[in-house]
Amino acid sequence: MVLGMPGAKQQDKMCAHEASQGLIMAQLMTNTHIIEVFVHEDEGKDEKELAFLMDRRTREHALNVIKLLFKPENLIREAGTGQRQGFEDAGPLKI
Repeated sequence: MVLGMPGAKQQDKMCAHEASQGLIMAQLMTNTHIIEVFVHEDEGKDEKELAFLMDRRTREHALNVIKLLFKPENLIREAGTGQRQGFEDAGPLKI
């Protein structure tokens, strides 16, 4: 897992995007999963919400790592259901 907290400025978002691209490239070159956990500084309305989000998103991604390693069928079953790491889940599309 890679943890990061990009700032709110546009240049911070660009750097986070470049870091994300580098992680994707590293995964492809090594055939190894790297779980990216970024929480952007402007995702929380205040420091308390931001701290909550950092904790929850990290824990939920860690649970996904466990599923990936030991119960990949659970991740497959959850695909497309609008799961979100951090805030409330979006839920599946209602078609």
